[in-house]
Amino acid sequence: MNTPRILISIDLEELHLHTGKGRELGLEERLQMFRKELDNTFTILDRYQVRATFFVTATWAQAFPDFVRQLSRRHEVAAYGFMEKRVLEQVTGSRIYGCRMPAGIRPDYGALKAAGYLYHAGGQQLRPMTIEGGIYEIYAGRIHSLWHTKLFSGRQAVISLRFSVQEFGGAKFPLRLSKVLEYLQRKGQFMPHIEWLQEQLSDE
Repeated sequence: MNTPRILISIDLEELHLHTGKGRELGLEERLQMFRKELDNTFTILDRYQVRATFFVTATWAQAFPDFVRQLSRRHEVAAYGFMEKRVLEQVTGSRIYGCRMPAGIRPDYGALKAAGYLYHAGGQQLRPMTIEGGIYEIYAGRIHSLWHTKLFSGRQAVISLRFSVQEFGGAKFPLRLSKVLEYLQRKGQFMPHIEWLQEQLSDE
């Protein structure tokens, strides 16, 4: 495997947001707002032929089941949270292999394995992948500016970057994402986490 593999992941979660008057937006308002921004992000992903992994909550899947099913046809759908697996499998009709625990929650690898997950993605170690309690742990860094990406990507065999639905609304984020993906497209091949993991296992 000479061509670097590039793993892009996106967290679809429900975030607490407030209006300018201090009122917290309701769940439906938040989902609809981020759903619109997500369409813009898809345009960018398609432009650079990115096949990514989307870590999705059960709430997202239940609110937009047709969207999540469509998502699973091109990208990998994985679970954002331990309890999401059953709902996501019902919505997509496919097995869910991966999980990402929300920030601040330490993964229980034994419980993840017992639930049928193959990997967890959220580690910050320098190695692309480790094995923790019978579960594959795939690291994931944040999407930063283009110069930062160039500095740290180097000649790595795998580049794994993540971002959240929370970043979609930032005025500068679409341009930053576009520049980073344009650069990475020249560096290697985009693929979902599960395909990369299966590739590693087949080489063993």
